[in-house]
Amino acid sequence: MAERDPLIGARFALDVDGVVSAFFSNASGFNNTSEVVTHHAVDASGRSVVQKIPGDLVWDDITLSRGITDDKALWDWRQKVLDGDVSGARANGSVIMYNQSGEEVARFNFTNGWPSSWKGPDLGAEDQTVAVEEITITHEGLERVS
Repeated sequence: MAERDPLIGARFALDVDGVVSAFFSNASGFNNTSEVVTHHAVDASGRSVVQKIPGDLVWDDITLSRGITDDKALWDWRQKVLDGDVSGARANGSVIMYNQSGEEVARFNFTNGWPSSWKGPDLGAEDQTVAVEEITITHEGLERVS
């Protein structure tokens, strides 16, 4: 079996309900963990037996950041939550990873995602760096499909 090169992610896109809404320079939170439940039992010989079994599955939130633009789609999505319309804000979507040639190299689909946080740029007149916005998506499941 030939060893494969690791993927290089040059940029990331957020696709919510079939519409690419934004490209990002950073993406994190593609983690899941099974809580470990320790079960103590006694076998037929009377010896103590410890079993470790999977408990609840926990999904980390996805955090995406990019240079802020005049596109308010992320803000408007977050505004639904602020207005109390969490069910209207819930959406299925994907985070798509592209290589340096612009080819899709990986896709992570999330279920029932909603923006639990939006962070605007830190501003300073003397600062000449790109103003960055960040969005955090809370979801109920993540699947790597490619």
